[in-house]
Amino acid sequence: MAEIYLGLTESGASLLPPIRWTGGQSPEMGISRSKQIESAVMLDGSRRYNIRSKHPRKWPLAWEMLTTAEMATFDLLYSYNTALYFQNNWEGPTWRRVVIADYDPEPVLGLGPATCRWNLRLTLEEIR
Repeated sequence: MAEIYLGLTESGASLLPPIRWTGGQSPEMGISRSKQIESAVMLDGSRRYNIRSKHPRKWPLAWEMLTTAEMATFDLLYSYNTALYFQNNWEGPTWRRVVIADYDPEPVLGLGPATCRWNLRLTLEEIR
């Protein structure tokens, strides 16, 4: 299974937990490359569009059944609130600068009092 790293520096990046799906389906690593378009209304009512020449990538990632310790790693990375280094070996060895654009942890309920698990969805967005 390919490894994913995220951290403040390349050498200090944390190895993220392997992506686990409880449904048993094969993992899919999506990469979004939507175009960045700005639109403005001119004084005469016409619209003008500015299509940017660079379009940052986005990586929507999701984990199921994370332990409390694994979740603490993500909480720490999210708390930095700055650009991070990201390596996704599913697509190649290139290090990229990213920010955590979306962070949505959710506790898994109904597992009993001794078990605490988390599901996490996050989106990383490339910065240049």
